[in-house]
Amino acid sequence: MASVRVYLVVLVVVAVVFAVLWLMAYANYAGLEARYARLQSRYNTLEANYTSLESNYNSLQSQYQTLQTQYNSLQSQYSGLQTNYTTLQNQYNTIESNYSELNNTYWELFTFLGQEEWYSKWGGLLLEDFFPFSREWVTAPANSTIASIEFSGGFGPDELMDALVVVPSDYSAIISITVNATGSPVPVDVYVFNLSDYVLWLEGYSPPYYFYAQGKLINDTVTVPGPGIYIVVFYNPNDTTAAELYSWSAIARFIQSSS
Repeated sequence: MASVRVYLVVLVVVAVVFAVLWLMAYANYAGLEARYARLQSRYNTLEANYTSLESNYNSLQSQYQTLQTQYNSLQSQYSGLQTNYTTLQNQYNTIESNYSELNNTYWELFTFLGQEEWYSKWGGLLLEDFFPFSREWVTAPANSTIASIEFSGGFGPDELMDALVVVPSDYSAIISITVNATGSPVPVDVYVFNLSDYVLWLEGYSPPYYFYAQGKLINDTVTVPGPGIYIVVFYNPNDTTAAELYSWSAIARFIQSSS
């Protein structure tokens, strides 16, 4: 009987141990199951968030591509506008420069035509030579780059003759000047002025000039920039003796600038 009791005790102890182990395993399993359920829930939430973020990313990517296309279009338009602006700015600067030149020429001509102080020095010469007769103009014709004017005869003491050389925009000019007064009792002066300096010279000042020579036989050239109005003056500086010119001429060769 003693052995049977021992056997039963052992069985009870083993059963208790197994019961305790089972309870512990069940408790762990229940805990793990609960943790699994929580993790499953979090995974589902994260998966839903990922799906939402992926959708938002795709939407933003599409918007980015649209904005990139619009940006490229705007960049191209900006480049075009920048080019147009630069072109217009250059055209404006050219127009402004031309306007300034025309304005200066206008006022020079206005002054030139309106001077009365000259009459005291040159008497009726201006009235006779300039009013009502037309001035002698040398300007580039439409189908040529050379223009000229020639004259022969004499002029009295302290008298002048002149030719106006008109150099158009984008041109310069080489003026060839010839004087043959070998039979004249007195030499003559030849000047080349711009318009404003010519006005000063007529008023009795000593302005700068592009060219000056004195003699009875002159054959020379001078280059003047453009655009502008330049005056070739043939002048008898002698106060008492007339000058006799067999001939004089002014020939302008107009040269277009490389621009």
